Formats: sequence, C-alpha cells, structure tokens
Amino acid sequence: MNDLIIPCIDVAGGRATPPSGIAGLADPADAVEIASVYLRDGAGPIFVDVQEPWTEHETFLPLIQALSGTGGTFWVTVDNGYMPSIEAAEALLAAGAAAVGLSTTSVEHPSVLHTLVQRHGSGRVVGVMNVARAGDGRWNVAIRGGEQETDLDAVVWAKMLADLGAGRLLANSLDQEGTGNGYDLEMTPAIASAVGVPVIASGGAGSVEHLYEGLTTGGARHALVNNLFHSGQATMTQAHEFLDKGGLRNPADGVEGATE
Repeated sequence: MNDLIIPCIDVAGGRATPPSGIAGLADPADAVEIASVYLRDGAGPIFVDVQEPWTEHETFLPLIQALSGTGGTFWVTVDNGYMPSIEAAEALLAAGAAAVGLSTTSVEHPSVLHTLVQRHGSGRVVGVMNVARAGDGRWNVAIRGGEQETDLDAVVWAKMLADLGAGRLLANSLDQEGTGNGYDLEMTPAIASAVGVPVIASGGAGSVEHLYEGLTTGGARHALVNNLFHSGQATMTQAHEFLDKGGLRNPADGVEGATE
C-alpha cells in the first residue's frame, strides 16, 4: 500500500462519472470495480467525490458502504464539500468513510469542522480548499465548487483549517484543474510550508512526471489524481514505478523521500 498517490473517483447516481477508460473493466461505471483495481495496484486512501447534494444520500450512502466492503480506505466529500449538519457528516463516517472532506461548509460554518474533529479526531477530517490565483504570490479561496469567489487568502485560510483541527488539507488549484499541465508548483508549497499538517496537491496532473513534481518541488505529502488514472492513460502501478525510480517511496517503506 502506498499513500503518496491518491486516486479520485467522481460519482453521481451511485455510478462513476464519466465511465472509466481503465482496461478490462466489466462495468466502466462501477465505482466499486474501479476502486478494486486501484487497491489491487497498491492504493492507500481513495478520494470519492460525490457530485450530488445531501438530499441524494439514499443513493450514495449505500455506495460508500459497498466501497468500504472492499477493505479500502475512502475519503469522501459531498456536493463540493457541503455538509448540512454534523449528523450528515457522521452518517458518512457510519457508512464507512474513513474521513470526510469539507470545503464550502468549513468556510460558511467552521464550527461544523471543529466539532467533527472534537468528536472523531483530526484524522477523520480533510480540509478541502479550491484555490485561484489573485495576484503575484497570492491566492484566494473559492467555495461551491469554485463557482463563488471569496476574499479569503488561501495561505491564511490553510492555517485556520489546521488550527480548527483538520488532519490534512487538500489544496486544489482551480487554475490548473483540467489542464493536464501539472500541479501549481508555486501555490502548493506556499500552503505546505505554512501549516504543520500534510497537504494534498490537486488539480492539473497529466503525467506521472507531474506526480513526482507535486511531491518534491510542490512540497505536498500526497498527490491527488483523477483523469490520468480514470481515463486509463496511466496506471497506479506505472506511477509507483516512476516514483520509485526517482527515489520517492512511501514512508512505510522506511526509505527517505516523502515525509509528513
């Protein structure tokens, strides 16, 4: 198991969206089958991004239960990181989510994140940040999936999320997301150097080389990967082999290269 690379599966209506291009799948939209491939190839945590509001919980909570039945570790966010209540977040944990990702809710109702940490521990809460460049060396946080801008300075907000108790921070670059041009290697280290919790690089990975850059130049502890793997363009096995050749191995292997 290697937690340097975190594959992401987008789901809606209980199905992966869009269908995956991974070779050999019996059902390219079966999120459980996709997750099983990632786990077979050595995945640690898998990020599940539910693209629906909480009102659809009767559809996605059974999916989270089915995913947890694989024996994998799943970090789950719903509706762009919006939770209507503490009870909703706890229902995700009860369904088998190892951690809940909060973004919009953490900005609008930070007490929800803090209370969740107090009740369940920092390791079960991921502070998710959608971040857009606001000038030279400056980035602001956006909420509601990046559709609503705020005046929150991203580095300041990262410190606040860590102070509230988030065990990890996912820093998603809206500028790089979907480009395939690599992570934001200026924003990610600015956030990583400002907080004492692990940071997940997100947004822009288009090659295994980008993963290496995010984990070295980018200063991240983890690299989130969506389309690169989901499309079948590259596999986790190939990514692990590339990192290994570059001397970057999981801390559990007892080899230097990636530290908390």
